[in-house]
Amino acid sequence: MNKTLNNRKRIYNLDLLRILASFMVVVIHVSSYRWASVASNTLDFYVYNVYDSLARSAVPLFIMISGVFFLDPTKQRGFKNIFKKYIIKLTLIYIIWGLIYYFYNIAFSSNIFDWKDMIHAVVDGPYHFWYIPTIIGLYIVSPILSCITKNANKKTFYYLFILFLIGCFLKTIINCSFLPHIQIIKDILNKFPIGIVCQYYSYFLLGYFLYYYDISLKHRKYIYILGVLSFLCCMFLTLLISQYTGVNTEIFYNYFSVFTFFEACALFLSFKQGTFKSEKEYGSFFTTISNCTLGIYVVHVLVMNFLFDFGLIHITNFNPFLSVPIVASLVFIISFFLILLEKSVLKVTNQYFRSCDF
Repeated sequence: MNKTLNNRKRIYNLDLLRILASFMVVVIHVSSYRWASVASNTLDFYVYNVYDSLARSAVPLFIMISGVFFLDPTKQRGFKNIFKKYIIKLTLIYIIWGLIYYFYNIAFSSNIFDWKDMIHAVVDGPYHFWYIPTIIGLYIVSPILSCITKNANKKTFYYLFILFLIGCFLKTIINCSFLPHIQIIKDILNKFPIGIVCQYYSYFLLGYFLYYYDISLKHRKYIYILGVLSFLCCMFLTLLISQYTGVNTEIFYNYFSVFTFFEACALFLSFKQGTFKSEKEYGSFFTTISNCTLGIYVVHVLVMNFLFDFGLIHITNFNPFLSVPIVASLVFIISFFLILLEKSVLKVTNQYFRSCDF
């Protein structure tokens, strides 16, 4: 186990990875905006497929980073602390921003306000809000998972890695409906407890183990190679199957596909191994962005919809190879400054009320 990592006050490598994962989420949503409406033999589809295949490990990376901090053996987090510090905050974010999205849709559509619709909209949340209750659930069970990591050794890590890999491989095969005799294959594979292994807590644990245990250079190279091959396979198989079936398929983009698994592991390890010549030089700037990544995740779809709804910019405005990263960068930057503004307003408001003598 790499004990020296526990002594660092701020892990800038993971700050950078968190920023990248946040940007990758924006890329996914920008590139998938017209995914269902384009034919699989067009340039637009080819480009969206490339970016989508490249960025699909974003959410697993977020969860793996959370696993590093919440399962840190040097920090004790009781449920009371987790509830007060994280769960209440995330729940409020879910509700408040759910209301903001609802009223945005009311303001810029033909829909009229209705209490029942509002409640349903807030409970359901925008399509990307599924991540918030997922991470809340992981925070809730983290004290239980930390019992596993405290008593684990490298054999436990290898066992998890291999078991999770097998689960992702079988999950990928089961989703390949185009395979001959797939129903028979499904019936056989469904006898295995794949669903027990292919859960988000597996990424939570995997992030901890990959970070706190030393991975040999030889094994890292294998994972890097498999990460690159996974991107290429995901891209080409998505293209081939979409053209073969005539339906744009997303089965290989699944968070528990074997391709996403290796992409996430490869990116995570590459950032873990990174070093800084001067932490003071890099720390302040990247720390500020890193602290805004949750807010960027929450607000970026609203920013994207606003830009697209009013025709201010669109991914079809120019060559998609350039438009996707440019539009994604614009959405990311605007979202970042909106969250900075929100944090500043909340800070000033909080200071004001603290200074008031009621």
